[in-house]
Amino acid sequence: MDQSRIADIVERIAANTATDEDLAVYSAWCDARQAGQPDIGDVSAREARILKNIHRQTGMSRQNLFPWRLAAAAALTGILAGGFFLYQQNYRPQIPVAMQAKPANDATAGKNSATLTLANGKKILLSDTQAGKLADQDGAEVTKTADGSLAYHGGNDAVTVQYNTLSTARGEQYQITLSDGTKVWLNAATTLTFPASFAQRGERSVEVNGEAYFEVAGDPARPFKVRTNNQQIQVLGTSFNVNNYADEPLAKTTLLQGAVKINDAQVLKPGQQAISGKNSPLKVVTVNTDGIIAWKNGYFEFNDENIYQVMRKIARWYDMEVVYEGDIPTNEMEGTISRFENVSKVLSTIEKAGLLKFHIANKKIYVSKY
Repeated sequence: MDQSRIADIVERIAANTATDEDLAVYSAWCDARQAGQPDIGDVSAREARILKNIHRQTGMSRQNLFPWRLAAAAALTGILAGGFFLYQQNYRPQIPVAMQAKPANDATAGKNSATLTLANGKKILLSDTQAGKLADQDGAEVTKTADGSLAYHGGNDAVTVQYNTLSTARGEQYQITLSDGTKVWLNAATTLTFPASFAQRGERSVEVNGEAYFEVAGDPARPFKVRTNNQQIQVLGTSFNVNNYADEPLAKTTLLQGAVKINDAQVLKPGQQAISGKNSPLKVVTVNTDGIIAWKNGYFEFNDENIYQVMRKIARWYDMEVVYEGDIPTNEMEGTISRFENVSKVLSTIEKAGLLKFHIANKKIYVSKY
């Protein structure tokens, strides 16, 4: 069978636009190629989600969708690099109408920028600052590095602790290395408050509002603590992600490596996420950590999220307002899209799934049903 035809079919399956004929052809192709083909091992989390999407449309079980089949299809189309799907139970997708033209009021992707507020109230817009020394505080030298990040070096045991604040606006992200060597990545609309120096202190404590990824420098004698609105996180040396935006209903801490203790009670293992809200008890679930830190690695990854969850992420990164018109489908979404595309490209990709359409005007994204 013509490989280009199979490639086209797989793309339609990934986008939920496959016809009954497409599904029958794909199923026959899989059956025809199964004999004599080796198993290539377990699939990645992203591949597994594509398998799930194919299963929803073809009715094939995971056992009948061997990894080599997915790999062969993916090699033809590149869907593992950027597929996007919407789905719902018993939903038969229709081939969508493409966006007619690029919106006149398009928005470019966010940038590496932040504002540093020193203890004395001085504000430094880091995108407008040359690399080099910016200040001295508690004996720590504050420097903008050649790669554009912020770094604190040294420090002493000052009597009065000088707290600094690093803030990203909507449409900004930034990275900082604290005086103990801990690295922190800030997502858009995030604030990190921290002492200029941890020297000689019994513990290392910071506060974050928004979303940040931490790689904590090990120091068994001085636990590292992160305070958020709904959670208190304690760690000796580990990698984890904190999400506690004010416009999100739940605060989430996700552990990648090491161990953290939440609210002096619950200890997380790698791959676990602690979820809590103002009026809900703490619970722990297992998650795909690649998707959680996708923002840090330059892309959006949506895992079983509805349009409201998706659009909150997009609005923060592109600094836009979202307006919903009429009844909006709340189908769960899955997909991966680069954060470096213009917003029109991101919305166009979502629109191809055939349930939603978008219009951009005056820094607002209007969302409506097809």
